[in-house]
Amino acid sequence: MKKKDWIMILIGVMILLLIAGYYFLYNIYEIRTEISPKHLYTDLTSTLEIKVIPINAIGSKALFRSTKSEFEIIEGASLVEVIFLDKELSILKIKSKGIEGKVGIKIYNSHSLFPQYVEILILPLQV
Repeated sequence: MKKKDWIMILIGVMILLLIAGYYFLYNIYEIRTEISPKHLYTDLTSTLEIKVIPINAIGSKALFRSTKSEFEIIEGASLVEVIFLDKELSILKIKSKGIEGKVGIKIYNSHSLFPQYVEILILPLQV
């Protein structure tokens, strides 16, 4: 084979790898909500963080991508206080006001067909 043929084959393989990388690694197929820790407690220092993570076709975080999300506290808004909200990075941090109950948060995202609903329990402090 000639040198010109090898170059054409190499360019074709590189283009196929770039297209496959775009669709499998970069493109967003799903949105996952990560809650850390799972529950709040009735002490005044208990905080919880909710992150919305874009997922690619392989099932890991989409490379070089973030997603914008809107957070709306539907149920139990008087039980928590919003400490930090970043719609561009899709992060919400809330803090317990010391009252036991349940908090419901709806998450609206441009990559989701329907909004996600997250329920957080505020449990009594265990001694």
